[in-house]
Amino acid sequence: MSGLKARMAVAIALLFGLLFAVLMGICYYFGFFAGWLLLIPIGLTCAIILAQWAFAPILLGIIYEIRWRGLEEFDSDIATFIVTTCDKRNIRIPKLGIIEDGNPNAFCFGWTRNKSHLVITRGVLRYCDKEESKAVIGHELGHIAHNDFVVMTLIAAVPLILYVTARGLWHSLRYGSVSSGKGKGGGYVTMAVVAVMVVSYLAYILSQLIALLVNRYREYWADSFSAENTHNPNALASALVKIAYGLAIEGKGDKSDKFHSRYENALMIFNAKAARALATNAASATKGVVSTDNIKRAMAWDLWNPWALMLEFQMTHPLPAKRIRALGELAEAQGQQPYITFDLKKPECYWDDFLCNIFARYSALLAIPVGLLFWIHTHNPSFAVGGALITTGLCLFLYWRFYRYPKQFKEETVNNLIADPKANPVKGKPVRMKGRIIGRGQPGLFYSEDMKLDDGSGLILLDYRQIHPGIDFLVGLFGTEQWLGEEVLVEGWYRRQVVPYIDLYRMTVRDRVRRVWTPDLKEFFGIVLVLIGVMMVVFLTFI
Repeated sequence: MSGLKARMAVAIALLFGLLFAVLMGICYYFGFFAGWLLLIPIGLTCAIILAQWAFAPILLGIIYEIRWRGLEEFDSDIATFIVTTCDKRNIRIPKLGIIEDGNPNAFCFGWTRNKSHLVITRGVLRYCDKEESKAVIGHELGHIAHNDFVVMTLIAAVPLILYVTARGLWHSLRYGSVSSGKGKGGGYVTMAVVAVMVVSYLAYILSQLIALLVNRYREYWADSFSAENTHNPNALASALVKIAYGLAIEGKGDKSDKFHSRYENALMIFNAKAARALATNAASATKGVVSTDNIKRAMAWDLWNPWALMLEFQMTHPLPAKRIRALGELAEAQGQQPYITFDLKKPECYWDDFLCNIFARYSALLAIPVGLLFWIHTHNPSFAVGGALITTGLCLFLYWRFYRYPKQFKEETVNNLIADPKANPVKGKPVRMKGRIIGRGQPGLFYSEDMKLDDGSGLILLDYRQIHPGIDFLVGLFGTEQWLGEEVLVEGWYRRQVVPYIDLYRMTVRDRVRRVWTPDLKEFFGIVLVLIGVMMVVFLTFI
């Protein structure tokens, strides 16, 4: 734990040191007058961040369908745990809420540790037992006790300030507010502005990565808080298996909760937006007991697949397998047997598949050398453009038709899909599944168009994505609610982006087919590019 705090302190110091270095560099090169001028955009940026901190809790309470509950309405053990933990840490009991959504998750928000809100979903109470539910709540109490609302607001301010600084220097060049190079020394000033602008932008990118790293450290810290106060690290580990992998079996949860509804929801113990999915676990569909082998195979993706490493850099939360291993170490420190010990042997290197994914994803860039070859041989830029369009359209069509959206759909189950260590966010595996819609993709968000499916072996996100986000918004606002609780047949493409999901193509509800047209429109766009390129080449050949 001391090592985690030390790493977090170093990361925070590095982040603010980076900001200080850039601002002092500007003052050094352009004088302190320029530094004073920067106070205007920086001040506006800080005002925006302050407004976000002040009003975000109010907005969250509005856009999420939260039902606020008193302590007396929770299970007595859970209520006692909340009171005891808050008293022990000298924090005020947060305002407690439940989202009636079956997608298991939890989140907290607020202004300070003594003015906060803690929300869980009905899915937590449905799929997690009493000890697991306490552990999830303990994690959120950890965020509250550590004042993460304030800390992460300050952390998020640094990348934004650096970005505003870089943009301000760019606009000073674009609109001539610095010397354009005319006159003695003008060129040096311009070069200095360009150099500082580039450094500021690079610092902005680096600061974003550091801010995400700090956020991941604080997730570990909240996990440690839960383990320390529940004296049961394994309970949080088993809850994470359910919430972060999706193989939860309905009926494992505590049946004594006082709320009875088809749906329930809770938020961000695992990041829904970064992963576009929430809850998962590995269990036997016949007995409802957790399968150790399934859990290990689900963890293998986190620990072996190069995509996991690349994606974690962009995440606010650590990879689930790493959190589970860290909780195992805490369990050993408390004299307990870890919930799961990952002892699988890596059978092969997965970098070849990763590189194939990258090549397929960016194959349309072959249009650049093809266009250059056309230009070299014909000395006609129109021929070059036509050749590039043909190559681009052909590559895109082949990629979308045979790599990203193949249509040979086959019957699958969630627990089998989770076990695939080669799954990735690029290549689609065509699958067909039956199950029940238990909630929205982002529980309680009234316009969330994505859905969570329970197929009996586990839970998986259905990613509903039409060609334009405006259509998604309207579907989420007017369509998704009527599908909750329905038995459905879905066809789509299994992908994994930290957490598994199905890129939805067709969904049959009550003998009515709901269709996502995005794959077909993309293929059509590729054909159109090819036809335009062919017409250009043919026209230029015969004129």
